[in-house]
Amino acid sequence: MRFEHWAGQGHRRRFGAAGHPVALISRNGEKLKGLTDSLAAEGVNAGAYPADVTDEKALTSALNTAAEELGRIGVLTYSPSPTFPNVAGQVPDLKALGFTSAAETTAESVRPMFDMLVGGALTATAAVLPGMREARDGALLFTGGTIALTPLPGMANGGIAMAGLRSWARGLHDDPAGEGVYVGHLSIGVPIVPGTGAGDPDALADRWYQLAQARDAFEVTVGF
Repeated sequence: MRFEHWAGQGHRRRFGAAGHPVALISRNGEKLKGLTDSLAAEGVNAGAYPADVTDEKALTSALNTAAEELGRIGVLTYSPSPTFPNVAGQVPDLKALGFTSAAETTAESVRPMFDMLVGGALTATAAVLPGMREARDGALLFTGGTIALTPLPGMANGGIAMAGLRSWARGLHDDPAGEGVYVGHLSIGVPIVPGTGAGDPDALADRWYQLAQARDAFEVTVGF
């Protein structure tokens, strides 16, 4: 079974089409219901499990319930993010999304970014990795953006967290490899907009799927 927090409809369809039941986790229960209905119409077995990834108990409970209802979690994709405009050329209001410049960044401004990008990944991994190790099969897939590799003005607090997630995932990559568990990272440096080539959600989903199948590298970058 595949677990997802946020990665776009392309990811859900790609893994679902490959035969994975899909468990969707997000704070917005109504949105999840619509997504699972859409997937069901495409023949994908999907379930909705509302939870906030910054709430350790709620996220762990959602993952455990998903595993009980849909089967062991064999692939986890973790890619939470603020909702950016999906229109090419449209510039988001970074401050409204919670980002701060380097000079304005404080421990307080970093904390919510860390909790979302790193804390949730740690919680989710702790919940599913033991089962993967026992089965000697699994994949942990983490997604980052430009700021995981390159500092950007106005997004310093997010960069600290996203770079931290990438660094931790890289450190984890070799640890369970001998037990059949793959850890990978996709760095996306282009806007995620349908019909834009490399940034098309379906194209990104296929990159993720192929990397998870090949397991021959820790990371793939798009747009760098």
